[in-house]
Order: sequence, then C-alpha cells, then structure tokens
Amino acid sequence: MCFKQMARPKYDEGQAKAEERGKNTNLDEHPALITEARFEVLDLWFYLDSLAQQMDEKDQRIAELEFEVERWKEQAKR
Repeated sequence: MCFKQMARPKYDEGQAKAEERGKNTNLDEHPALITEARFEVLDLWFYLDSLAQQMDEKDQRIAELEFEVERWKEQAKR
C-alpha cells in the first residue's frame, strides 16, 4: 500500500482521536506515546519510499526523453 492510500484514512483517524481527547496535544499525557511515535515513523518510511519511487520514475523518464532528443537531433542532421 502506498503513502497516498494510507495518508488520508490515517489523518482522519488521528483527527477523530484528537476530538475524542478534547484536542489535548500535550505529549506528556498521551496514553500511547511510544506506539503512536512508531506509527509516525512507519508513516515517514512509507512517505520516503513513495517519494524515492516517484523520483526514480521521473529520472528514468528524463533519461528516455533526453535520448529521444538526441535521436531526433541526429535525424535532423541527415
């Protein structure tokens, strides 16, 4: 599952939990701070993995287009 698929439901769940707690954002009083921090780290991992994949795809596409430009330049010289 990619970041975009996970992000919205997780955000909505977090907002609902915040409303239940009365929007208390004091981390010292968070009932499951370590567990939630672990989830945030996992979210970050998925985000970075998704970003890396997008960057790789972009770089590959740029290389393909640069190759095509050079091919057309050679074709135009003939």
